[in-house]
Amino acid sequence: MSFPFPPRCLAAVVTAAAFAAVLSGCSTTTGHAQAKGAAAAQAATTSDSLAETTWDLVSWTNADGGAVAVPGGNGNPPVGLAFLTQGHAYRVAGFSGCNRYMGTYRLEGGKLSITVPASTFMGCPSDQLAGFETAYLKALARIASFTLDSGGAPRKMTLNLRDGAVMTFKRGEDVPTRL
Repeated sequence: MSFPFPPRCLAAVVTAAAFAAVLSGCSTTTGHAQAKGAAAAQAATTSDSLAETTWDLVSWTNADGGAVAVPGGNGNPPVGLAFLTQGHAYRVAGFSGCNRYMGTYRLEGGKLSITVPASTFMGCPSDQLAGFETAYLKALARIASFTLDSGGAPRKMTLNLRDGAVMTFKRGEDVPTRL
C-alpha cells in the first residue's frame, strides 16, 4: 500500500491526532449551571440548577403543625437527597432512614418532581423507623412547591408538600465534580 505523502509525515499526523485525543480527555465537565447572586432562588428553573448538590433533612412539620421526628446518628448517614447528573439524565439518590434510594428528578419552570422507583431492602431496626422511611419516600413524590434561600449557593431548601406538610433541608457537602 502506498501513501500520497512520505512515511515521516504519516507518523507526525498520527502523533498529532493521538496528542489531541489525550488533551480532549482532560477537559472538565461540571454537568450543571450555577446560579449566582441574590436571585438564586428564582434562578432554579431547570434540572441543572440543582445538579451535583446534596441536602440533609433537618426538620419536618406535618400538615397539623406537629413535628415529625427525623432520625439521625447511630452511625447512619443523615436522611436526605443528592441531585446527580450524567449527561442529560437527572438522578436523585439518598438515605431514607434504613435504606438507600435512587430515582429521577425534574425541575422545569420552577416545579420540582421526584420519582423514587428503587431502594435497597435492608431491614429497619424498628417499626417506627420503617414508618418514617415509608412516609419520607411517599413525601418526595408529593411536592407541591419548593424554595431555596437567596444567595450565590443556596444553603436551605424547603419542600412544601401537597397535604400542607413542610420538609426543610440544609445543604450538605456537594458531590465532587468529575474531571
